[in-house]
Amino acid sequence: MWWLLTRRAHVFLAIGMASFLALVLMFQDKSSALPSFGSTGSVTVRLTVFVPIPLVAALMMSLDSRLRAPEISGVRRIDLRDVAITLGTVAVAVVASYAAGAVVGSQVAQAAGRNVAFLTGLMLLGRALFGQGGALFPTAWVMAVVLVGFRTTNDPYPWTILPEPLGAPHAAAGAALMLAVGVFAQIRTSRTYA
Repeated sequence: MWWLLTRRAHVFLAIGMASFLALVLMFQDKSSALPSFGSTGSVTVRLTVFVPIPLVAALMMSLDSRLRAPEISGVRRIDLRDVAITLGTVAVAVVASYAAGAVVGSQVAQAAGRNVAFLTGLMLLGRALFGQGGALFPTAWVMAVVLVGFRTTNDPYPWTILPEPLGAPHAAAGAALMLAVGVFAQIRTSRTYA
C-alpha cells in the first residue's frame, strides 16, 4: 500500500477530520457580524461556513503528496484510488457532521458536511485548472460569500450554497453537482497534474 503511505492520508486526513469535527462541535450555531458589500455594510455569518476549510486543505495536501514519475508511467489506476480517498473523505465528513449535529441539536452543524462536498469539488476543479493554486478556490469562495453573498444580514443568495439551511434542495444539488464536476476533473487530469 505504498500509494496510501505516499499520500500520507493517515496523517493529513486524520488531522483534517479531527479539526473539522472539533470546529463543528465548537461553533455549532454561533455566528459573527462580518463586513460586507451588501446594503447593510455587515452580515451575520454562521461560523460553520469556515469549518470545512481545514479538511479540504488536508485533502489537497494528501492528494499533492505523490511520486510523480511512477504514477504517470504506471499501469495501475492511481486516479481511481485518489477518487476513492476523495469520496471517502467527503462521505465521512457528511456522516460525522450529521451525527454531531444530531447529538448537539444543530442543523447548522449538520450542513457542514454538505459544505465539505461543495468546497471539495471546487478545490478539485481549481486544482485541475491551476495546480496547487486550486487550494485557494475554497477560501476565495467563502470570502466571496461573506463579502457579496447576502441580500440582507441573514438572507443569502441561492448561489452561495454554504450558508443555506440543511433542507435547502438547491444547496444539496449544488454541492452534489460541484463534487461530481470536481471528481470528473480529478480523473481527467490525474496523470498530467504537475
